[in-house]
Amino acid sequence: MNGSQEIFNKIAEALLIDYTSVYYVNAVTNEYVWYSEDEQYHSLCIAQQGADFFADLVKDADSVIYEEDKHIFMRDMTKENLLAQMEKGSRQSIDYRLMINGKPVYHTVRLIRGPREGDEYFILGVINIDEEVRRRQKEQELEKERRIYNQIADSLAEHYDTIYYVDIETDDYFEVSSSDVYKSLEIKPSGGDFFGESARNLKRVIYPEDAERTLPLFTKQGIIENLKKSKTFTLTYRLMVQGNVMNVRCSQIWANDRKHLILCIENINNEVSTQQELKESKRKSMTYGQIAESLASHYDVIYYIDSSNDSYTGFTINSIFGSLYIKEEGGDFFAEAWKNSEQIIYAEDKDRIQNILGKDYLISALEDKKQFVCDYRMVLDGKMTYNRMTIMWASDRVHFIIGVQNIDEEIKKEKEQVTALNRANELARRDDLTGIRNKTAYHELEEQVQESIDEGAENLDFAIVVCDINGLKHVNDTQGHKAGDEYIRSACKIICNIFTHSPVFRIGGDEFVVFIEKDSYNDRHSLLERLHSQVMENLKKKSGPVIAAGMAYFERSSDRKVSDVFDRADTKMYENKSRLKELSSLNVSEISDTGDVLMPIPKERSIILDRLFEALSVISDSMFIFICDLKHDYSRWSKIGVEYFGMPSEYMYRAGDIWVEKIHPDDRATYQQSMNALFAGEALSHNMQYRAQRPDGEYDVCTCRGIVLRDTDGTPDYFCGSIMNHNIHSHVDRLTGLRNQYGFFEDVQWALDRKKPGRIVLIGISRFSEINEIYGYDFGNSVLQAVGRYLFESAGNTGMVYRLDGTKFAIMTKIPAEEIERRYHEFRTAFRAGTSVDDKYVILDLNAGFINVDNFNVDHRTVYACLNFAYGESKQRRQGDIVEFRNDLNDENKHRLEKLHVIRASIMKNYEGFYLLYQPVVDSQTEKLVGAEALLRWRSDEYGIVPPDHFIPLLEKDPLFPELGEWIIRTALTDAKKILADEPDFMINVNLSYTQLEKTDFTDMVGRILDETGYPPEHLCFEITERCRLLDIELLKNIAVKLRSRGVKIALDDFGTGFSSISIVKNLPLNYIKIDRSFVRRIEEDDKDRKLIKSFAVVASTFGAEVCVEGIETEGMKAILQKYSVHSFQGYYYAKPLSFEEFLTWKEDHRPKK
Repeated sequence: MNGSQEIFNKIAEALLIDYTSVYYVNAVTNEYVWYSEDEQYHSLCIAQQGADFFADLVKDADSVIYEEDKHIFMRDMTKENLLAQMEKGSRQSIDYRLMINGKPVYHTVRLIRGPREGDEYFILGVINIDEEVRRRQKEQELEKERRIYNQIADSLAEHYDTIYYVDIETDDYFEVSSSDVYKSLEIKPSGGDFFGESARNLKRVIYPEDAERTLPLFTKQGIIENLKKSKTFTLTYRLMVQGNVMNVRCSQIWANDRKHLILCIENINNEVSTQQELKESKRKSMTYGQIAESLASHYDVIYYIDSSNDSYTGFTINSIFGSLYIKEEGGDFFAEAWKNSEQIIYAEDKDRIQNILGKDYLISALEDKKQFVCDYRMVLDGKMTYNRMTIMWASDRVHFIIGVQNIDEEIKKEKEQVTALNRANELARRDDLTGIRNKTAYHELEEQVQESIDEGAENLDFAIVVCDINGLKHVNDTQGHKAGDEYIRSACKIICNIFTHSPVFRIGGDEFVVFIEKDSYNDRHSLLERLHSQVMENLKKKSGPVIAAGMAYFERSSDRKVSDVFDRADTKMYENKSRLKELSSLNVSEISDTGDVLMPIPKERSIILDRLFEALSVISDSMFIFICDLKHDYSRWSKIGVEYFGMPSEYMYRAGDIWVEKIHPDDRATYQQSMNALFAGEALSHNMQYRAQRPDGEYDVCTCRGIVLRDTDGTPDYFCGSIMNHNIHSHVDRLTGLRNQYGFFEDVQWALDRKKPGRIVLIGISRFSEINEIYGYDFGNSVLQAVGRYLFESAGNTGMVYRLDGTKFAIMTKIPAEEIERRYHEFRTAFRAGTSVDDKYVILDLNAGFINVDNFNVDHRTVYACLNFAYGESKQRRQGDIVEFRNDLNDENKHRLEKLHVIRASIMKNYEGFYLLYQPVVDSQTEKLVGAEALLRWRSDEYGIVPPDHFIPLLEKDPLFPELGEWIIRTALTDAKKILADEPDFMINVNLSYTQLEKTDFTDMVGRILDETGYPPEHLCFEITERCRLLDIELLKNIAVKLRSRGVKIALDDFGTGFSSISIVKNLPLNYIKIDRSFVRRIEEDDKDRKLIKSFAVVASTFGAEVCVEGIETEGMKAILQKYSVHSFQGYYYAKPLSFEEFLTWKEDHRPKK
């Protein structure tokens, strides 16, 4: 070995002190030598050598390098990479894991030296760094643990009011953290005698009743004893903190070194309160559970239904234990209920129950009721059972509770009781001879009716017919009492057969009474005429009972007792009785069917009379037609005229004498003169206007026209003509034949004047213009006729139907509100299903509102305004569901109808009580006054100050409202003009109603007021309110363009609420957009509201409009909104609405806020 080689070897051996292996690699040929240390002699030895270091490296690495490190190791250990690192002047160091005895051991290979000039070798050293890596990993894990422990400790500390760390050997302590509440106890945060100071502090602040129990547990010995069995001991006690009791929990814990104590003290007031509430809740729950199960025992099954998704659970009661258990569950109660009802509900009840078991119906039915109950019948295995269903909201108002119980026994007992009671009552109140009701029954009826009279019942209409049998004594005397009894029975049979629908009473030996009401009341005259005709027939035949009868009806203005009506009927009966006695002595040919003594009309004359009448009827145009055979004084009248004026019959003898009694006494003389002149040939025709009396005592104005037809001898033969009732004709809609709007107003006022309670329904057809556009106006008229006819037939005798303006109909009725809603649902369902008109199939949808008329201190216009409001709510907000106008009486909404009536009267009294307030509008940045909004108010001594939202929505459809709107504009401009002199940039804002905009002359009216007041139009801004958006967008656009052409500004009020605001902004030429106060109420704490305002501002700027924000109430609101593209502010932060005088004072005092 030469000298340099020896030196090299020594150097290599020295390197082996740091390296476990050294590789000597030829950079050109890749030949290499692997040197390792001989541990026995601590000398250099060759472990391996070869011809290609990098090839052998690849081969060996695959078996000895840790799998996850192979890729990186082989990438970095290429010759190219090593040379590149040497050129950079950096020492390459590669960490990897070597698999030794099946375990990965960390090593690093370092490039000790690379090829140099005259030297072509790499020198690589390998170091075992496993111990160092493991040590670093351990330190990192310990550091991570420390961070985690610190975070846990900090987090735990936040849950405690204080934490103490105590040296158990020296008693030294310090406070880790402390809450503000605990600091108020003034306990030292550190010291050298924890246990002594704890005893002193506890005695000072502990709740007296807890001292004896708690203090021993805070001594050193006490704590050590507490912790003998476990690492942690917990106790609770109470402290007095600033005069209040604070419940605390103290956790005593050994530290891990068992040389230190950790005491954690926690305020548990909320926990104690929660436990107490939970305890009480459990007690209540147990009580409620017992109550629920007791109540549930009355039902066979109870359903608990989620109204949000229709899922349900059915419960039944356990017959042994008396507790509820689940019987069934499902996903769609209403679908399954409908399906089951098809199979098991009794046919007559099916439609009603299926309607009730609709979710919408239940929600509506329970809107103002605690529960809804209905009885129905089921058919199971061919057997009918009676059931009762009780429906109510659960307390959460999300779930329905439906209880179903079998009531067969209840129905059975009711039927038995009713049957037995009816049988007993009937026996006690039946006449033994005739089987009809007796005098006792009549007196009971008399008492009931008298009670209604005493209570002032408004819908009481009845008549009494008193009958007496002529000749009964003669029959008894000549034929015996049995024949007399049969005579009575025959008379009774005649009376009962004629008055079929009215109760008949035998109140004496030969006396009967008939009580007529309801449907028969309107037919009372014709019924009595039938009785007279039968009696006349018996009289002429000399066979059958002769019955005298007299009738009287109840007159509210004069009758105070039922006996008043009876006495008048009895008097008329005796008059008739006397007349019948006279007639019984005459020949048959001398007696007419009505009891008149005359020559009967020949049959051929009767036929001519009918033919003339029918000819006249064809051209009558709804007038009352009459024709009289003058030679026999025998007449025929229109049936409708007979019924309307209460004439005895369609065919009458001496009709002229009967009719003249109907004519107003002041008109009779003139009438008689006209008729005498006509029959004397002095006048060619009769044409006269007079007043004729209706059965209710009221008079109608009529025009009667007639002519006399003479025979060949010039003798008067027939008198024929027509009677036009102006009260009917001026109040009849020619299209439908129903009473029109004038008739409606008259009837409403008539009911109000007479204090007749009832309900009025307003029904209209939606989107009717589409029908006119598609099919034409003639077809549209046919549809209106069909709807009117349907409503008329449906109302029947329970209401009066009217055709109002456009497509609206009204119904005056006395049926209950529930029945109104039910019938409307039927109407709507029928029209939605489609109806055939003129061979075309049309589908219609309706809107409806109704009002209960029970306040009579108002007029018909006020009632109609309220009715229109309810109708509008149905159309605009309730998708056609019927809406009731509620006249609730409470502190906030007193006498709503009366109040509205007074307000309407104020408009007609030169706007008495109306005044304007002005709320300032300021620049958002400078806070300088830039305008004001005019706000309407009304006040009176009786009602105080009434805000506009209490009457504007109700008045908007009233004809008086545009006049009020004009007064508002004129007053606002007059006041604003006084401000403009000092504030040249001042803008007055006036709200518009949609009914103002509907008037075709609105823009002309605005121009006229501007000219008259001399107010500059560029300083006027009209605010389009929410209800204005109901109008057609093109109409709004045309009005806005006309106003802007004069310089008037347009603002959209309440942007973001109600109807589609974006559509309005896009289509109208707006100057301003006013953002509603609801969007800024929570802007200080809600980031979403701030983003909304920012978005609104962007929308406004996109369409060239400025933004005003309403509802600014705090400094914080103002500061936030000043950051956005908002131009002006309005709200209580600056000023509430002010009177004009207050506004002027505020203007002078106002200074921009800094």
